Amino acid sequence: MNHSKPLHLTISLNDADGNPVPIETIEINGKIFSAEFSDKKETQEEKVIEDAVVVPIVTDVVENEKNTPKEKDKVGIQEIKPVDSSDEFDTLEKFGGKAFHRMFWGTLKYEAQDNNRCKVTYQGEEGVFSSEYIGMWLEPSRVHRSSFEYPERGRNYFPGALTVVYSRVLEVLDDKNLLVDFPYNGGDLESPKVMEKQDGIFFFDNRFAIESWASSINRKSTLKARAGQVYGVLGMPKIVVPPDSTWNFETLGEGPSAAIHLMWSDAFNGDKFGRGLEQPGSFSETFGENGALFHLPDMGKVDINFEWQFLPSNYSQRVVQFGSPNGLIFSDSSAFSYQYGLKRFRNTDQYRIRKAMEDALGFVRPGTSFSMPNQGYCNGGGIHDERDVKEFCTYRFEGDWFSKDLNNMKARQSGGLRIEWEGVSPDQRGRFIELESLKPFRFEGIRLRMLDHQTIELDDPNFSWYHLACQEWTGGTSTSSETVHLIVDGFRVGLNSNGDHWLVHGDEDLSGVSFSARQAKTFDKIPTIGDIISQDLDDFSKNGIIGKKGPNVLEIWGWSVQKGDVFTFAGQKFEIIKTNRKWKTWAQFAEQYSSPPSRLKRGDRRVTYTEIELDKPIDDPVSSIELKVEKSALEHLLDGRVIEGCQAVWNFGNDSPGHLMYTDYNVNMVMKNVEIHGMIRSTSRPLWTEISEELSGTIKSFSVGSLGSDSWKKGMSVVLFDPHSGIKEELVLSKSYSGKAERIYVEPKELSRTFPKGSILTCMYSLCSEARFENVFFVNEDLSPCYSERIDYRPQGLRLRQLLTDNDSFRVKIKGGRISWYSNLDNLFEPEVELSNHPHLVNPKSVVPVILNPIFIDKKGARFGFQQKGTKIQELYFPNRVVVRDQFEVDLSNSEIQADLWIEGNGKIILDGFKSLNFEENNQEMAYGFNLTIQERFSKIQKLILKGKEGSSALNVASKIPIGALEIDLKDWELQPGIFNAGGFQTQQNKNDPDYKKYIKIES
Repeated sequence: MNHSKPLHLTISLNDADGNPVPIETIEINGKIFSAEFSDKKETQEEKVIEDAVVVPIVTDVVENEKNTPKEKDKVGIQEIKPVDSSDEFDTLEKFGGKAFHRMFWGTLKYEAQDNNRCKVTYQGEEGVFSSEYIGMWLEPSRVHRSSFEYPERGRNYFPGALTVVYSRVLEVLDDKNLLVDFPYNGGDLESPKVMEKQDGIFFFDNRFAIESWASSINRKSTLKARAGQVYGVLGMPKIVVPPDSTWNFETLGEGPSAAIHLMWSDAFNGDKFGRGLEQPGSFSETFGENGALFHLPDMGKVDINFEWQFLPSNYSQRVVQFGSPNGLIFSDSSAFSYQYGLKRFRNTDQYRIRKAMEDALGFVRPGTSFSMPNQGYCNGGGIHDERDVKEFCTYRFEGDWFSKDLNNMKARQSGGLRIEWEGVSPDQRGRFIELESLKPFRFEGIRLRMLDHQTIELDDPNFSWYHLACQEWTGGTSTSSETVHLIVDGFRVGLNSNGDHWLVHGDEDLSGVSFSARQAKTFDKIPTIGDIISQDLDDFSKNGIIGKKGPNVLEIWGWSVQKGDVFTFAGQKFEIIKTNRKWKTWAQFAEQYSSPPSRLKRGDRRVTYTEIELDKPIDDPVSSIELKVEKSALEHLLDGRVIEGCQAVWNFGNDSPGHLMYTDYNVNMVMKNVEIHGMIRSTSRPLWTEISEELSGTIKSFSVGSLGSDSWKKGMSVVLFDPHSGIKEELVLSKSYSGKAERIYVEPKELSRTFPKGSILTCMYSLCSEARFENVFFVNEDLSPCYSERIDYRPQGLRLRQLLTDNDSFRVKIKGGRISWYSNLDNLFEPEVELSNHPHLVNPKSVVPVILNPIFIDKKGARFGFQQKGTKIQELYFPNRVVVRDQFEVDLSNSEIQADLWIEGNGKIILDGFKSLNFEENNQEMAYGFNLTIQERFSKIQKLILKGKEGSSALNVASKIPIGALEIDLKDWELQPGIFNAGGFQTQQNKNDPDYKKYIKIES
């Protein structure tokens, strides 16, 4: 120990009732110290009144009107007596915790003292600081411009950005001034400035207290705290959950739930070279290495009931992919998880800190996010009895969840995983919202300069290259085409992709990017007068012309050529009149070579080039062309000046890595009384395989295709099933199955029937059993109604379970709400869809809106599609399509259409009470509505019957369907005018056919 360095001691003494004992003096090492500050009670004006109010992420804002700040809200002083210890439950105080959490809004001044310290001054009237602040951590607002240097060690910061950096209180100078151990520079790296009217949250770090409680052998199953207590944590606490354990987090008293406040605002966990690999040592030193709250076991029963409030970080840097931690609530990383039980997590007050900020300041600081961590990552769960699921692993999330990356739970091994999102009631719906606003795809107003033909240096306080780092450009394994580019002085400058750099430098070698926070290199060089662009098959890095698509169309690689550039060749001048950024695979790139290197024979890797069109043809072959630069549109960028107003763009828009949910087809999914925003994406991993040979008689083994999972073990029951005939046979594995395409071994059994090649082999416990969407409403991020969103979740195992059990309860169930669904008509086991409570079926974004054989169990129908038009609103038109197959009967009685509804297939459609709503423009109903359209798109109509009564809509037979293949029998039907159908009826059939009226009957 360095004895010359002064120590700061914090001592708390309480009496038997838990009340603080006043200390007049204390003697340490022979010296007597007296109390610097007298005990005093805080006034009501110094406290924040906490209200348990849920605040939407986007609020209605009246122009030129701000909330009036309340003086009492500018300082949040918590003085809540901790819960007394008990034999029945634990408290964090028992394990060294402390609910010290003091919020200051717009009342702090930051003034750097030297290279190591900063003075923080309270700018209010009364004194607030006391010796209890010594040793506490401080989260300031963004009062520091961080260095471009990579933060290898020490205090963590986001390089090159105006950012939050945490500090610790060293000394209390008086009741209005204290010193912290970080020199905040006021946003100026060169000349530190004083920043006034800023924020700060002082807190005790309870991460170690939580971890001590969680790991204690004497831990009780329940942790309690008083209402309103907030426990700050510098980094995510790590709770390692053992098998067969119970965890309850409960609040005592009325008021806001006890809370854990995650403190890693603007934390940086990016790899030094933007690859998304190792996090910097400073992250571990400041926040610890953990990223998940609950680390779950791979077996045993685990019940977790979290009724505290988890308060997310206040700030986060907006990055494309890497560098800004999101965190997880639950983590079960086991490839084979047999953990089960209920994990319940309640979130009703996510924006508590945001509300306190807005109440005090009258606005919300730029850069704040308040984004919840990801709900969790897992590969499955649940247990079985060697035949079917016996106990589920259920994750239930109640209330709200606003997050930039919300859920990544998959069921790769079985159908034993359940995900549930629940609101309180149909009128008090939960909100599960993907915060796309936190996923940037375009950074504007950037300042940069070109140091040479390829090196770009930033000179910008709000952007570093770490903001743009992503798997396609700087890391990961993606070798697709270019996804990032710059706009510099109005010109597009591509940054290419891993595919280009790997081809030139070798696999996974991105040294050519020369990546750092401030500098990066383009793959393409800026051409200057005199440069030669030609083909060079001996050196990839010099191969500038990689193809010729026509006499005046060349493919230029490795050069940032632009429209207007001029070259000379063979005594002539050539000008680029058109450019187009394109890609080709390595295998296509290799077509230049008579004997291409074997490493180029890859169809999964791409290079990005510029296709140029010249103003005149060049007859020479590529091998002879040498373009000498006479004029370059970008050469002026090399004069060393700072270029203002540049942009950095990620081509995928705000569809950045992560969605509302990234799951798979085997998950059991239940949503009830919720509003959702964002895409539900899933991977297709059906847990069945096909047999590779015909089977009959007594069998012991047979060949199968790949399953993709080795979860089927010796002794388990599997089912052999022919989906065409419906026959099935239960078998028992005599050997474990690897999941690969090979022979599978079963206990000898004589088959009752012949099973053709292509029959299905599955295990019941591999199949999901529920998919229910009850009162689920699509909304936009600002919580306004949304009419176009996608649920890409196709639980084929549900349909297979239905067929194997002859139980129609195993359907996708949609009950009310405003939601989309689309059926993949190519799937072998596309699930049946059962609808009730008159749902509003809207557009499934980016795919054909089609539902196969819908079943309206209560005969109340649905509202199909959506339309709006007006001078001040976005025009929307979302039709829908119903396909009927296999002579199925679809009852659309009492349905409404709010856009055209297309019908096709072979079967019967019932249309009793079916009606069209009217077209609307500027919120006024027009005198016409929409069409019920019969059209062949996916299949030929051989026998389709439409029958109904007491309906009203326009009809349009939009395909030339043979007479007799389509039958229409409508009684008491009003043919009202429809869009482009003023007469209410149109047909492509031959109305002059003598049998036409025999099959087409419409009576008014």
